[in-house]
Amino acid sequence: MKKYIKVASQFGHEIMALNFAKALGLKVVILPKKETEEEFTEESAQIYSNLSFFDVELLTVDFNERETYEAEAWDIIGDLRAGKLDKALWSKFAESQLTPQYTKTLPKYRGLRRKNCVLVIPQKLVSDGGCGVTAKQQSLPLEAFHFFLKNREIYPVLGQHFHKENDLADVKRLAEEYQIYVPGLGEYGHVLGIRGVNHEEFYHMYDSLEASVGIAGTHTWLLLTMFPETPQIILYNKGTVEDWKALEAAYQELGYPIYCIGYDEETDMHELTKQIESEYTQFCFRY
Repeated sequence: MKKYIKVASQFGHEIMALNFAKALGLKVVILPKKETEEEFTEESAQIYSNLSFFDVELLTVDFNERETYEAEAWDIIGDLRAGKLDKALWSKFAESQLTPQYTKTLPKYRGLRRKNCVLVIPQKLVSDGGCGVTAKQQSLPLEAFHFFLKNREIYPVLGQHFHKENDLADVKRLAEEYQIYVPGLGEYGHVLGIRGVNHEEFYHMYDSLEASVGIAGTHTWLLLTMFPETPQIILYNKGTVEDWKALEAAYQELGYPIYCIGYDEETDMHELTKQIESEYTQFCFRY
């Protein structure tokens, strides 16, 4: 086995990599894909700043040493994307859990102090090219989530990314129509859009949830690795690289309420909507 697990960025798959490192007793080495020493050093420092919130040992290296560490590091994210990751590893993954280094100074999200806060990620809004075509393909129609948006026993929390300027009017209309809590809209304005990678800023938001329902993303990995007891209905495009059913089986084997539903362009949206509602009512609502 390699000495390290490498990360080159700081998004959802990197959270996954950190948890694998903890599960397997490995250190994490930061190796951004930058061609100049200045860019490499700056990006390494940024990644370290955002990921050091988690209780995993992180290493930054000198630009001139990067090839040596590349040779000794396991590109577990690359293996995942190439379909080479051993399914048996998900059991190890599910047994591990990341813990924060600190929490007292983080945003409290007082607006979530009520029962049945459910994170809802219906779509990845596309407005500025930052989300791109991939996000559009992964999106589902808002109608698929009407059960959560119109059920007054549920307090929906908007968990999707959006552009702070271009999407703001649409998000405000959505929030007003369905009485949705939007992080950063009214309190903690600096988190509006949840487009950053400062994962620590959203710790108490995730900690306030009764459940999560929506398209797989960074939030999925944060909940799995820090709050696995929080019921999740993970909606995934069948063309994505993750083996969500293997991950589901690993977590359910340990008693965690994780349920994964796949969809593609041929999926009957009416049937999918009924399946999402049924899964939530049967498996999440009881927790």
